[in-house]
Amino acid sequence: MLLVALLVAGLAVPAVTAWADRRAAAALAGARAQVATEVVTLLRAQPDLVAFGAADAQIRRVEEHDAELGRAARRTATAAGLAAGLAALCSGLAVWGALALGVPAVRLGALDGVALAVVVLVPLAAFEAVALLPTALLALSRTRSSGDRVLAVVDRPVPVREPDAPETLPPDGRWPVRLRGATAHWPDAGPDTPAAVTGVDLDLAPGRRVAVVGASGAGKTTLAAVLLRFVDLEAGRYTIGGVDARTVAGDDVRRVVGLCAQDAHIFDSSLRENLRLARPGCDDEALRAALRRARLGDWADRLDADVGERGARMSAGERQRLALARALLADFPLLVLDEPTANLDPPTADAVTRDVLDATEGRTTLLITHRLTGLHRVDEIIVLHEGRVVERGTHAELLRAGGPYAALHAAATARDIPHGPGEDAAVHLARPGTAHT
Repeated sequence: MLLVALLVAGLAVPAVTAWADRRAAAALAGARAQVATEVVTLLRAQPDLVAFGAADAQIRRVEEHDAELGRAARRTATAAGLAAGLAALCSGLAVWGALALGVPAVRLGALDGVALAVVVLVPLAAFEAVALLPTALLALSRTRSSGDRVLAVVDRPVPVREPDAPETLPPDGRWPVRLRGATAHWPDAGPDTPAAVTGVDLDLAPGRRVAVVGASGAGKTTLAAVLLRFVDLEAGRYTIGGVDARTVAGDDVRRVVGLCAQDAHIFDSSLRENLRLARPGCDDEALRAALRRARLGDWADRLDADVGERGARMSAGERQRLALARALLADFPLLVLDEPTANLDPPTADAVTRDVLDATEGRTTLLITHRLTGLHRVDEIIVLHEGRVVERGTHAELLRAGGPYAALHAAATARDIPHGPGEDAAVHLARPGTAHT
């Protein structure tokens, strides 16, 4: 009787409860993630939701997903309760079975009273060894599910392999940066996906400024990721001061090549602390100088000002200039500006572009942009299409060539020239007397 009860409680009950919990645990994880997503959306998009009258609908979505989370939590609690209840039932049945067999044995004289007490108490003691098995199996199942989610991230292809014995860069801080035949895939791209950049040559001598332009998906951001060693080359060569970048530690490369991204994070803190991310020990005068170089002179005497979550108390142009000031303060030998005017209206974008070009005068710079304003001030323009260089030269040379850059420039100019309602921009450009640079 005891053996049967122990086998049921130690094997059958955990198996049944694990089966009951498996789907509930998966639903619980998904529901918890969905609630978190909807709450973050509600908080971050609050101004837009209120402006368009969609806040109540978003709150209802949060409540619906929270109700689903509650149902999933109840199902998992039911599985845990089922495990505890079945274990207690098996223990009780074993005690009652011992009594049912022991009492007749005492009456027949085959068992004395003390031995009967031992026989009845043995199941209670024995079940301490198996009572926690259903709960342990539930915990194991949930831990395994969590482990699978972690391993799914850990087992992703490594984007960059660090060298076992990293080389050091030459002591001179003004290193030429060169790419020759650079070809790269993103690590999570499928095997049949074409390379994001193919056969790209790039020369960034000290003080040289190069702009990379092209349509979305042309490979501009991938090129920046290669320079920052966020992605390794499949073919070609990348050197810094003549040293192969793949033999240098990634952190050392990123002390030479700095990034000012289009979505640079602005912390919910003071202006001073946002700037000191680049140089923690610098004094206020250096912070003010960086702000003035980035055309944020109005903020130079407001270092203690709280900029709000993600820079909510600053305009879009000011947020981008703050990111630029932070990058300038870090004083990288090579500064990569990845779409610094993305998501800005044309007048603000043109103003930010002018400020960027003014601030980077004499500094080695790679400007990745979809705006063509002010590119006559850079030393070279590279036009990418489907990851390949289709044209390169100065602004004047490319316009004279009448190739892809000239077409992009004409299209950009047509978009930016105001015209009457219903009037096509191309017609406006064709009208006599219309200025077109």
